[in-house]
Amino acid sequence: MRYVAVVCPRCGKASAARLDAKRHQCPYCGYVMQVEAASIIAVGSARAVREAVVRHNTQMGLGS
Repeated sequence: MRYVAVVCPRCGKASAARLDAKRHQCPYCGYVMQVEAASIIAVGSARAVREAVVRHNTQMGLGS
């Protein structure tokens, strides 16, 4: 299964969603976004996407 790392337009934190998902709810602020319209920072395996999420959130000073 493939995943995407998306950035929430409301809080700026990244999280992982399934590539075939239409919508994704941010686990940090609860915002529901359309995956195809979201800012995608990585696509790939669960591990690769998880690493991209952690890297993004750490760079933003937001933790993992």
